[in-house]
Amino acid sequence: MRRVEIHAVITGTSANTVFDTLSDFRHYVDLVDTVVSVEMHRETGKEAESSWVVKFRNGLLKWTERDWFKREELKMEFEQIDGDFEEFMGTWNIEQQGSDVKVALIVDFDFGIPSLESIVNPVAVRVLTDVTKQILIGLFGKGVQFSDATQGAMLELSA
Repeated sequence: MRRVEIHAVITGTSANTVFDTLSDFRHYVDLVDTVVSVEMHRETGKEAESSWVVKFRNGLLKWTERDWFKREELKMEFEQIDGDFEEFMGTWNIEQQGSDVKVALIVDFDFGIPSLESIVNPVAVRVLTDVTKQILIGLFGKGVQFSDATQGAMLELSA
């Protein structure tokens, strides 16, 4: 399993504003050409299901995930329930730091094709990192600063 971590600081805003903005996935399509569609289903305020279609290599990557919105913890979690990944899960962590907000997206994924890992995983890391950066800049403008850890760090996780 691979882990990707993208870390950013958004200046001059509140953690609640960042949470509300990030949790409305439908806007992502307008911000990044790579995201073809996002549909939200069964929304309750604390839980939803969302279906995603994203351009990947020479095709499309599709999945449906269960999303949990934990406002009191300033955290959003997701896990694929159907789709192209063998496993796909992650967390958005949001933290107020003075007048700024620290944001981290941590994603664990596995395509389930060991023979293609060396080809597909680096592409997936790059796409996920680039798309996340574009979304954050699209949502929050020039007030987004990325840390050095954002360079699409890949960590091998044991199952």
